[in-house]
Amino acid sequence: MVELKQIKHFVAVAEELNFRRAAERLHITQPPLSQSIKALEETLDVKLFERNTRGVQLTKAGEAFLGESLEVLSATHRSVSIARQAAHGDIGTLRVGYSASAIFSTTLTSALAHLLTERPMLDLEIIEGNALVHITALKAGKLDAAILRADLNEDSLSGLSVSRLGDEPLFVILNRGHRLQERSSINFKELDGERILLQPATQRTFLRRQLETLADKAGMSISRVLEVPDIGSTLCFVGAGIGITILPASAASMAHGLITIPLAGECCSQPLLMASKEGNPLSEKLRELVNSQPLTGM
Repeated sequence: MVELKQIKHFVAVAEELNFRRAAERLHITQPPLSQSIKALEETLDVKLFERNTRGVQLTKAGEAFLGESLEVLSATHRSVSIARQAAHGDIGTLRVGYSASAIFSTTLTSALAHLLTERPMLDLEIIEGNALVHITALKAGKLDAAILRADLNEDSLSGLSVSRLGDEPLFVILNRGHRLQERSSINFKELDGERILLQPATQRTFLRRQLETLADKAGMSISRVLEVPDIGSTLCFVGAGIGITILPASAASMAHGLITIPLAGECCSQPLLMASKEGNPLSEKLRELVNSQPLTGM
């Protein structure tokens, strides 16, 4: 089997066409270099050099082997460089999960933009889903990091690195002309009878569960519900007067042309978390950037 060291020795002699100069270039003595070339020729069962009184010349086989050897060394150097860049998180794919409304948080998007500017060779893959799905994917190694809106217990987060980025207040989103549009804040009880646009129950989002809990505390049930799969469509339907919705501040900031009023009462906020597996340079860098960002809302 041909060794990488032998290829390096061969290339040095082929380029110098002089064993002494090649040995000096390789920082070895001439005898072991000659032995290395001889062993290489025996392994290949070809003669790579013609040695005579006029010096050293490549044979036809040597000329052909030189081209291939240079490609091998180039590929080796490239592989080493890629491995080192990957170890430092400069290249590769960063897989980030996010809860539906978390994508509107500039805490996340600013950090991602900074990371991609700093590391232009990095690929980004973003996956939407609920917190429980993302936690499972993180533990299975299918995600590098996840930005979540959830209030999870320590057991469910075991084995993960978790940063609590802060809390965002909840806002009621109304169309213009709504009966509550002049209010400085709105109690949940005042929404009784309103058609409320919510994420589908099948998505099992923290926001949906939180709003159902707030309704129970207010002594009412959310009886008039229109399930809408994404926030963009939800805001469009609110603008058309089809119903109202409740969103965290960063998502509410996208409600251009609509009325946004704080939801009054305790626990009317949403926690924003970042979870990741330790030891991943990409997720650790993202966590560093996310932690350096102020939590922004409206």
